[in-house]
Amino acid sequence: MVQSIEVDALISHLYRMAPSVPPDQYRVWALEQLSRVIEFDAAFWGTGNQASIRFHYVNHIGLDDQYAVTLEQTLEMNPIRDGVLNNLGKPVDMSDVISDDAFYQSELYRRLFEPYGIQRILASGHVDVNSGLYTLLSLYRFDRQQVFTPAERELQQHLIFHLVSAVSHAFFLHLRVGQQLQESSDIGASAICDQQGCFHEVQPRFVTLLNQHFPGRESTTLPFGIPNLRGVVELEVNNLSATFTPLGNLVVVNLRLLGPLDRLSDREKQIVERICKGLSFKEVAKGLHLAPSTVSNHLYRVYDKLGISSRTELAQLVDLQ
Repeated sequence: MVQSIEVDALISHLYRMAPSVPPDQYRVWALEQLSRVIEFDAAFWGTGNQASIRFHYVNHIGLDDQYAVTLEQTLEMNPIRDGVLNNLGKPVDMSDVISDDAFYQSELYRRLFEPYGIQRILASGHVDVNSGLYTLLSLYRFDRQQVFTPAERELQQHLIFHLVSAVSHAFFLHLRVGQQLQESSDIGASAICDQQGCFHEVQPRFVTLLNQHFPGRESTTLPFGIPNLRGVVELEVNNLSATFTPLGNLVVVNLRLLGPLDRLSDREKQIVERICKGLSFKEVAKGLHLAPSTVSNHLYRVYDKLGISSRTELAQLVDLQ
């Protein structure tokens, strides 16, 4: 039995190393860390959305890309599938659902597992009921005599939540560093979606905002459409500000609560931004090709809308939003 202190150290390591490991390499790196406490010869990690039938992200050790294709093609004949779906979060051994004699004579074994030398399988599934995101984690051994022990099952059950949580943390952390999204635990949060609005990655705060402003929504997709994007687009939806940013074939969607400054027109926002940078009326007017008196009139209308009377109060509102 692996000592709990070693497992706790692994969990801490998964989160602490998130800034240092590139997001496109994090899952494979995390599987390598997992091998420190559970011995395996190959592993598969697939993530998808319940609204679709395919994995969005696939990572593996000791396999190749064709494995994921064949895995999806043989799901209907795979007896471990229902075992995993009916016991989410709990590892299921192939021997739990089919006898060894029947398994090693099956078409599934011949098509999917035998070409890779896979003899023992321990699979577990995790589903976020709020976002519809699911994860399949399968560990494989090439030695038929080396069965997975109850202690190893317990370890995988304990660690799958942290693996899923840590990879999401790493993904959004790198996006924030790249200035592709901004996140505050109190104000806003983000999700990664495809063009149909299916979630690929979701922050918990994002789900909370959706539940508050879209009761009865479909959990696996956005409750509003994604606009045609040729750049960053910001819209108001159900008293939320939604910002859409292209990310390759995907879209970063940021949600935040509407604040006082959202009541301003685009021109008023332009003026407020420059005034709060310390520019004078003349400097703002020159930059926006307006008369100084026009800038002054806009600013006083801004004061009236926001119920304030000075630049100091305006700056404080800008800092809060």
